[in-house]
Amino acid sequence: MPTLAPRHWVGSLLLVLAVPLLLWQSMPEQQWMVAQADFLALHSTLEILAIVVATLVFFTGAAVAETGRSSRAMELGGAFLAVGVLDLLHLLAYAGMPDLLGPNSPQKTILLWLLARYIAAFGLLGYVLLAERPAPASRWLRMGWFVGMLLLALGLAWLPLTAPDQLASLYQEGVGLTPLKIWLEWGACGLYLLAALLLVLRRRRISGCEFGSLLLALLLMAVSELFFTLYVRITSSTNLLGHVYKLAAYYFLYRAIYVEAVRRPFRQMQHMLSHDALTGLPSRSAVIEHLAATLARAGASRRPGAVLLLDLDHFQNINDTLGHEQGDRLLVEIAARLREVLPAQATLARFSGDQFMVHLEDTTQAAARQCAESLLVALAREFELGEDRIGISASIGLAGHALEPISADTLIRRADLALRQAKQAGRNCQIAYSDALDAVFRRETQLEAGLRQALARGELALHYQPKWEIESGRLSGWEALLRWHSAELGEVRPDEFIPVAERTGLILPIGDWVLRQACLQLRQWRDEGLPAGTMAVNLSARQFRQRDIAEEVSRVLRETGLQPHDLELEITESMLMDDLAAASVALTDLQRLGVRIAIDDFGTGYSSLAYLKSLPLHCLKIDRSFVSDITGDGHDATIVRTIVALAHSLGLVVVAEGVETQAQFACLREVHCDQAQGYLFFKPLAPPECRDLLGACKRLAEGGTAAG
Repeated sequence: MPTLAPRHWVGSLLLVLAVPLLLWQSMPEQQWMVAQADFLALHSTLEILAIVVATLVFFTGAAVAETGRSSRAMELGGAFLAVGVLDLLHLLAYAGMPDLLGPNSPQKTILLWLLARYIAAFGLLGYVLLAERPAPASRWLRMGWFVGMLLLALGLAWLPLTAPDQLASLYQEGVGLTPLKIWLEWGACGLYLLAALLLVLRRRRISGCEFGSLLLALLLMAVSELFFTLYVRITSSTNLLGHVYKLAAYYFLYRAIYVEAVRRPFRQMQHMLSHDALTGLPSRSAVIEHLAATLARAGASRRPGAVLLLDLDHFQNINDTLGHEQGDRLLVEIAARLREVLPAQATLARFSGDQFMVHLEDTTQAAARQCAESLLVALAREFELGEDRIGISASIGLAGHALEPISADTLIRRADLALRQAKQAGRNCQIAYSDALDAVFRRETQLEAGLRQALARGELALHYQPKWEIESGRLSGWEALLRWHSAELGEVRPDEFIPVAERTGLILPIGDWVLRQACLQLRQWRDEGLPAGTMAVNLSARQFRQRDIAEEVSRVLRETGLQPHDLELEITESMLMDDLAAASVALTDLQRLGVRIAIDDFGTGYSSLAYLKSLPLHCLKIDRSFVSDITGDGHDATIVRTIVALAHSLGLVVVAEGVETQAQFACLREVHCDQAQGYLFFKPLAPPECRDLLGACKRLAEGGTAAG
C-alpha cells in the first residue's frame, strides 16, 4: 500500500488508537455514561457535521455534467443524498428531540442509523467497482437518479418512522444491543472493509478521488461500526466514540471526493497551460521555464547538457493528403515513439506544430549526438495508422551547454540555427551547433536587414545573360539575373541573398520588381530597334504559389506593352512536384495567357516523364552540372543526349546552361541541343553592355554575316 501523505497522519493515528479504545470499551464496566442533555448536544453536533459532508458529496455528484466527471461520482452523490436524509431523520428521532411521526425511541433511531450505514457502504462499493464512464449528458436522466434515491430513502424510512416496533428488536433498555443489531453492525463493517480492499486492488482504474483519504475514510467507517457493537446504553461513551470515528471518516471522505472535485478543474487548467492538449507533452512555455531553471542549476554545478530541436520533414504533406485528423494521430504516435527511445530522465516537449524539443541533462555532446541518431533511426520505421502506412523523417538541430553560463533563449536559438542548417543540408540528418554556424547566422541577419532596404535604396539591379541558337549562331533571347550591391556589405552573391529573401518572404516584392524591370528593359530595347529576342525571368517558389500569378504577369505585360510570347518564365522541378495539382492549374492559366514556361536546372530534381507529358511546357534547361563534364564523363554525355531526345519527342526546346568551352559546345551541337548560354559566349551583362552587344548583332545581321 502506498505511503500516506502527512495530512493523513491524524487518520492513521486514529486507526492505531482504535485498538486500545475498542479493548477498553469492550468491557461494559469501563463504559462511562454521559448525561442525557450533554449527550444530545454532542450527538447533534456530530450528526449535523456528518450531514453537511454527505450534502457536499451529493453536490459533487450533481455537478458531474459541468465538471466532466464520471458516472461513478453521480452514483455516489445519489447514495449520499439518501445517507444525508437518513442521518437527518436519525438525528431528529433521538430521545429528547421533538417526536417525529410518533414517539421517538432507541429502536427508531437505530433503524434509521443502520439504513444510512448500509446505503453508504453499498454506495462506496459501487463507487469502487463501477467502470469509468462519462456521466449521462441528459439533465433529466441525472435528475431522475437523484429523485429516485431520495424517494428510496424516504420509502425505507417510512416504516421505522411510523411503526418501528413492528420490526425486529435491536435494543432492549437495561440490557443493551440485541444479537441482530450486533450482526448488522458487523455486516456494515465487512462491507466497508471489502470496499477498502477493492480500492487497493483497483487503484489504477479509479480516478476523480484522492486515494489515501478515501482509504482512510473506509477504514475509519469500519472501526466506527465496531464501536456500535459494544455499547450497553444509548448515552454511553462507546456510542459517542463511534460517532466521533464516523465524523472522522466523513472528513476524509470529504477530502477524497468533494475537495478533489473542487480542485480538479484548477489542476486541469494548470495542466492545460503547461501541456500540449494533443500529445500530453509539456508545452513550449513549460519546457522553456524548465530549461531556464535547469540551466541555472547546471551553471552553478558545472554540469553539461544538450538541447535537441526535432522538426518533421514535409509534415504538411501528411495533412494535405491524409487530412488533419490523421496528421494529429501521427503526431501522437511520433511523440510516443520518441518517448520510448529517449532516456528516462530526458525531457520531451512539443515545441510547435510539428516540432519537438528534447533536453538532456548531465549529457556530453557526443552522447547527445548518439541520442539524436537513435531518434532518426526510430522515426525511420513506418507508422501504421489504420489502413495508412506512413513514412516520415526528421531534421535535428543540437546545441550543448557545458561549463559557461548560458540562457535558455540562447541555447534554443543555437539549436534552431543548427536545425536550419540540417534542413539546408538535405533533411533527415542532425547538425550540431558550432561557432561557424553562428557566424553564418550573423551574416544572414545582416543580409536580411540590408535586403529589407535594398529596393528602396536602389541597390538591386538586373544583369542579363544572352542565349544563343546553336545551329544558326543567332541571339535568341536573354535571362534576367538579379544582382545586389549593398552599401554596407558590398557585392552580395545571389546564392547568399536569394535564400534569405525566400525565407523572409521578401522574395515576393523583389520578384515582382524583377519581372516588371525585365519586361521594361525588353520593351526599351525593342523601342530602340534592337533584335532583343525573348526575356526569361526566374519565378520563386513563393511567387509561383500565388493564386493570382497569371493575373500579375498579365498586368505587367499590359503595362510594358509586350506580347505574352515575348516572356519566358523559368521554374524548377521541385516547385512543380511540391504540389503538382496546384502547379498544373497555375501553368494552365499561364498557357492561356500565352506565356512560355521553361523547366530550369532539369535533371537535378524529379525528372518525371509524367509531368513533362501532362503539363503545358515549352522548354527544358539542362543543368550546368551535366554540361560541365559532358566531354569527360560518358554518363553525363548519355544523360544530355537522352534529355535532348526526350524533349524533342515532346516538342520542347532544349537549352544548355553553363557552357564554358568549345568542346562542350561541340558536344551539344552533336546531340542537336537547340540553345546554349554560358561564359563561353558572355557572362551576365549590365544593360549598357547588353545594348552594345545587341547593336553589334544588328549590324552583323544587316551585313549578312550573322553566322559569324
